[in-house]
Amino acid sequence: MKEYQFQDLLEAPLLNIEGLYRDLGKVLVVAPHPDDESLACGGLIALLQSQKQKVWVLFMTNGEASHSNSKSFPPRILGEIRKNEAINACKILGLPEDHIFFMDAGDGCLPEVVKKDKSISEKIKKLIDEKKPDSILTPWRRDHHSDHIATTQLVKIAATKEQILIVEYPVWLWKKGSAYDWPKNDEILPYRLSIDSVSAVKRKAIFKHQSQTSRLISDDPEGFTLTPELLEPFLGTYEYFFFPVLSKPSVDRVYFDNLYSIDVDPWNFESSDYEQEKYAKTIEVISDKKFNHVLELGCANGVFTAILAPYCHTLWAVDFNKTSLESATKRCAKFPQCKFLKWDITKGMPDKNFDAIFLSEVGYYFNYNLLDKIFEDIFLALSPGGVFVMVHWTSYVRSYPLTGKQVHNFFRLNYSCSFELIKEIKGDLFELVVWEKLTK
Repeated sequence: MKEYQFQDLLEAPLLNIEGLYRDLGKVLVVAPHPDDESLACGGLIALLQSQKQKVWVLFMTNGEASHSNSKSFPPRILGEIRKNEAINACKILGLPEDHIFFMDAGDGCLPEVVKKDKSISEKIKKLIDEKKPDSILTPWRRDHHSDHIATTQLVKIAATKEQILIVEYPVWLWKKGSAYDWPKNDEILPYRLSIDSVSAVKRKAIFKHQSQTSRLISDDPEGFTLTPELLEPFLGTYEYFFFPVLSKPSVDRVYFDNLYSIDVDPWNFESSDYEQEKYAKTIEVISDKKFNHVLELGCANGVFTAILAPYCHTLWAVDFNKTSLESATKRCAKFPQCKFLKWDITKGMPDKNFDAIFLSEVGYYFNYNLLDKIFEDIFLALSPGGVFVMVHWTSYVRSYPLTGKQVHNFFRLNYSCSFELIKEIKGDLFELVVWEKLTK
């Protein structure tokens, strides 16, 4: 199985900053040592705090073994110094002191300590049961440090509730990871978080760990120090997180019925900047064309249908929600070429010989089996030389079976032999791909 490369992670999809508090919910950050929280998650913690979301940090060890030969700072004293550094760094990131916890396990020997003290996993479980986090952030499972690996193993044992999202963060992977340590392509879903707005706060928190970032301890030349080279991955404007690849059922129509019963425009199609940019880019790639017979899958309340209609002689727009179709029909009343159908696309396409099919923000609602069937039906319904346009949100959504990136990669892997790639546009939070069906 192919590993992700360094460049792959640098170009990973972006997390949605605006909805971070909603996508992650209440968060427990588990750090093997004081400083890991600031290095890998400092920006995320600061952003969540600015959004008034609850965050707790649990330190597994006190980091007392970083300068084991120091006479001035023996382990007990150094452990207390590093605990205080951690508390002060977390406060800079916005955490109150009662949201900071210490397990006081052995630095540099956590796997051995865990074997001797079976209560450690129970203590983690107790904290999880008490705080009820929606997400737990823990080191990457092969983060090239025994304490980091043991921490994540403990978290996965303790976090038994299925609804808890376990997200992994890399620390040592960047500078010390071997080919074995790097994640495989189907092992995780990598994401980037832009932390530009809080990067100064994160930097201040990192350097609050003075025992690790300065020459505070001068009598142990072999002691550990975060050199400029080691710090380099953490002083930029992005943080990186590895989300799990989970098997989820397709989203059913009850989900949409509930949404539309509350709001006729639940995704703010009419006015959101994201939607307007996406519509503009979609029209841009087809503006030189005039289609005869077009199919729009998942038309929702018809905002994009009305934009697309002038480019079509006939436009069939389908959705399986009655409320959204009624809204779309009213919105597009001035376009006689529009035909609206209540239709379940998992049962097939409503007609054939389309010269264009649009699939926007729909594919990630299905698991791979249903998505494969939908793509096969699209292929059969599209005329040779016809255009297939896909646009999908690429950020993380907890309730969706797939991501937009997975949808597009699945099509590329399984259907690109029958299509030619015409255009690909990557926005901050969406990906737009235009395919043309081969004539032979």
